[in-house]
Amino acid sequence: MSLNIKQLSIIYRDGSHSIQALEEVSLTLVPGECLALVGESGSGKTTLGNACMGLLPSNALMEGKISLNGRRIDNLDESALNEIRWNRIAMVFQNGAANLNPAYRIVDQVAEPLIQRGLLSRRDANAKACEALEQMGVFDEHHYFYPHQLSGGQIQRVLLAMAMILEPEVIILDEPTSSLDPLSKIFISDVIIRLKSNKMSVILITHDLEIAVSLAESVSILYLGQIMEILPAKDLLSKPLHPYTLALGRSYPTMTTARDLGGIKGDAFYRLVHQHGRLDQEKYKHTHIQVAGSSHKNGHAPPAGCLFQKRCAQAIDRCLTEPLTLENIDGHQVRCLRQGIASLLKLNGVSKKYNELIALHPTDLSLKCGEIFCLVGETGSGKTTLAMIAAGMLKPESGKRTFDGRDMDKWARQEYQSLARRIGVIYQNPAESISPRFSVLEAVAEPLKIHNKDNTTKEVYERVSEILAKVRLSTDHSFLERYPHELNMGAIQRVCMARALILNPSLLVADEPTSSLDPSVQAKVLKLILDLQIELGLSVLFITHNIGLARKIGDRIGVMLAGCLVEVGPASMVLSSPIHPYTRLLIDSVSGKAGSSLKPISNVVGGKGCPFASRCPRPKDICLEKKPEIMEINHCRVRCHFPLY
Repeated sequence: MSLNIKQLSIIYRDGSHSIQALEEVSLTLVPGECLALVGESGSGKTTLGNACMGLLPSNALMEGKISLNGRRIDNLDESALNEIRWNRIAMVFQNGAANLNPAYRIVDQVAEPLIQRGLLSRRDANAKACEALEQMGVFDEHHYFYPHQLSGGQIQRVLLAMAMILEPEVIILDEPTSSLDPLSKIFISDVIIRLKSNKMSVILITHDLEIAVSLAESVSILYLGQIMEILPAKDLLSKPLHPYTLALGRSYPTMTTARDLGGIKGDAFYRLVHQHGRLDQEKYKHTHIQVAGSSHKNGHAPPAGCLFQKRCAQAIDRCLTEPLTLENIDGHQVRCLRQGIASLLKLNGVSKKYNELIALHPTDLSLKCGEIFCLVGETGSGKTTLAMIAAGMLKPESGKRTFDGRDMDKWARQEYQSLARRIGVIYQNPAESISPRFSVLEAVAEPLKIHNKDNTTKEVYERVSEILAKVRLSTDHSFLERYPHELNMGAIQRVCMARALILNPSLLVADEPTSSLDPSVQAKVLKLILDLQIELGLSVLFITHNIGLARKIGDRIGVMLAGCLVEVGPASMVLSSPIHPYTRLLIDSVSGKAGSSLKPISNVVGGKGCPFASRCPRPKDICLEKKPEIMEINHCRVRCHFPLY
């Protein structure tokens, strides 16, 4: 039996300020499949489930159609809906204990649908209810308990037994695994698998992304009542196409997650729809997003653009004005003007040579909007050279650079200052990157004075104070007058960060920003970079020789060896299942397993073969004679003749 939802819109009326819960949502559910609904609280997931059950409150205004096996059910009266509820479509509601009557034993509540419909006598209904409870793992001694005598996991099993007592064709599960221990989650997952094998259709409303990946065939991502992306469940964590989907995945803890959890810039609680009186009593309707601390004036939603644009790391001016629809892209349906997650920086075949030394072989690198990409490798592997080419500080011998869709070299020749404003750089050795003759105020304000010469002294002071506060430094006048030699290394590093961020860049290139810091200050600086990356929507190219540090902040990791990127992939995959033997060596070096005598690597012009061959534990003749080509393995790119897989 199929469930079809077409152009469903729901508004909760509340005087002049109503809440838009859903907007033109269209979904199809087929027998034997599970559709997961994912999104932040307030995105409309539960409203959609309640609409399918005909359980919306009286102040809900609904448009669109909901059909069950070809029959419309959104316009049925209460009597007709009661014939469908529990019999053909059932729902397990969120907040389990709140949905059970505290005055009745659980067996009586599970038996209630059978008795109410006159299908069985009370005695037979109770017997069948006991069987249903036992199938859910609630055994004899608990059948006659009251809800308050059961654990959260037991209550969830009771609700499942109640929902399935009449064997409906469609079941809606609203956060069935929330607040449950891992073993109880496994049991609930097994139940869902069993439902699917019996050709039941399942709508799974969940915040648990791993459950969605393992149980669902497809996932719909909801944001403030709009579908942002519909994608195969297997792609949810590994290949999302919408920036919101990516941000949700980065916010979710898994056993394979290496980096610290990242959130989403800002908040959005409700989408309000209301009207204003104008001249001659004319009224016009518009929407605004209610967020923490926002006023009505600055909380307006765009009239036709993307609802997510204020929180998006890749939003452009057109996102405010152009209408958006779901478009098919690589097997996904995506609501994004930029056709999904965009690349901010692309390097194609860039290389660099210093006399007879090849600092960088022809290299490809792509950095996505809002991503933290970590370059790791030994000293002299070419990390800083690649980073400075990416930042526009060095010109490559060959290759092409593209920044935000524009040729970077042409841009630099024509409008260097406008390009330079988009890229902030934190240099290695922070104490040497600030003039000792500059005070804190002068050092941080220097880029602002170069690029915005019309700013008044007051405007410069206010902007410097604003950015210093963001990097957790004092804005007191006495601190602004200090010179670098009067600051500790942690404070100097934050001054460098403030200077790199004062022009609101899109890309931050950070070259070993914590190498000279003690562990305590290093941890604070890293946490600050993560917080700023989320708050400002930055893309970050982070260079480090410490792969242990990279695992805590990187979305993706690139491993450099002798001027080549030898492995690139998601941080969790690169670190848990390295494919290149050099990556394995770096990981072993952190844990003390690597050998103490390692041969140096030569990288002069004319060198042939794999640069790792002299260190590799299993070299072949081809490794000494021919440079390996790049191959794609498990979402990673690796350059090796004999990869580890």
